[in-house]
Amino acid sequence: MAASVAERVPLRAATPADLAAISRIMNYPPEPPMATLLGPDRASRLGEMFVLGGASIALDSTTVAVLDGTVAGVLDCGSQYGVRLTAWRLLRMLPQMLLILGPVTPRALYGMWLRQRVQFEPQPDAFAIGELYVDEALRNHGIGGRLLQHAEDLAHRSRASRMCLETGITNPALRLYERHGYAVITTKANAGYERMTGSPGRVLMSKDI
Repeated sequence: MAASVAERVPLRAATPADLAAISRIMNYPPEPPMATLLGPDRASRLGEMFVLGGASIALDSTTVAVLDGTVAGVLDCGSQYGVRLTAWRLLRMLPQMLLILGPVTPRALYGMWLRQRVQFEPQPDAFAIGELYVDEALRNHGIGGRLLQHAEDLAHRSRASRMCLETGITNPALRLYERHGYAVITTKANAGYERMTGSPGRVLMSKDI
């Protein structure tokens, strides 16, 4: 069954018209650490704002997997972890952020600062996978593997010899990455981050290609 579903999923470059579907896949449901930090509804709405505002993914380096005309998976790669939340973007989004966060704003800001302490600097010698998500209803059907292989194909075209990606220590997708040859090369943990989010921290994974 997994193979038959994956074979029915063509890949194509993402377009602005895909942003709503991309946001749905990335943020509904939200990642558990952000849901714990902000509450599920606020986490989803904030994540959606970041996607639609261009702060979470670099659209020109994003590929979507499409099943029966609907976006089923998202891959942002080659852009060194997507688009950073620059000061300009933050200022532009600040009023909407404050509206979404409301009374949890201090907690959210502190949690986001802690998250920076468990994130990794870009790896200039590697082809980076910034984001990889599959629709929750379609996981374990080979779509994630197809997107990983596509990232490696793009890396070969750019003459890269190593892949890297960053993810949460408790992310179930770790098993997918390990099955495809990725190994943890370093870990960042923070007790404060764990108290706020329930997740110990993040790992950096790598694979030679």
